[in-house]
Amino acid sequence: MTNQSVTLCAMARMAAGQRDALGDARRTQIVEAAVRLWLRAGFDTTTMDAIAREAGLAKGTLYLYFPSKEALLDEAIRRYSLLPTLGEVAHALDGVPWEEAVPRIVRELWRRLREQAPLAGLMLRELPLRPDTARIFLQKVVLPTNRLFADTLERGVQAGSLRPLDTFVAARALIGMLVIFLLTQEILGGRDLVPISDESITDTVSGLFLRGALRAAQEA
Repeated sequence: MTNQSVTLCAMARMAAGQRDALGDARRTQIVEAAVRLWLRAGFDTTTMDAIAREAGLAKGTLYLYFPSKEALLDEAIRRYSLLPTLGEVAHALDGVPWEEAVPRIVRELWRRLREQAPLAGLMLRELPLRPDTARIFLQKVVLPTNRLFADTLERGVQAGSLRPLDTFVAARALIGMLVIFLLTQEILGGRDLVPISDESITDTVSGLFLRGALRAAQEA
């Protein structure tokens, strides 16, 4: 292979990477525009034309990335998943004592949930009206996240550091506490009526969970 051909291959790989980055940026731009409009006007009344205008793109460009509003909603739901965040944190904290690991997991999950609050509000509005989409959300977002955290807890049970418990239920209970705070404080406006600091939320949720899950010394 000549030096010229090596250079051309490198340029081709760079160009492909730039195209991928542009494609990801475009998809994010479109999804964020769609969510803004859905929150203001609702899913059904928002047209693809309106989404294209909000995103600052030609309608034809929009259809290159998403063939329909339903495809856009599916992508928005996929982006709500806590699975990557939880997976990364759980892996990074492998072997860390639960008293340290759980607060760090809770802080990271709360940060991620708060970032996604507008999308969470949208889903609370739309999913009850769309059973098929709600089922996809459960299958692709809720259950995998629940199972991943349950498996993490199960290792603690097997190691004897956590008391015997239904880890699937415990995992959902922990995330559920945070989701309730997301709903009441961030989506319904409770932050303006009864301000609660992020630290208070995450410390209290972590403490409650640990008191119920940790094996007491006399049980060891």
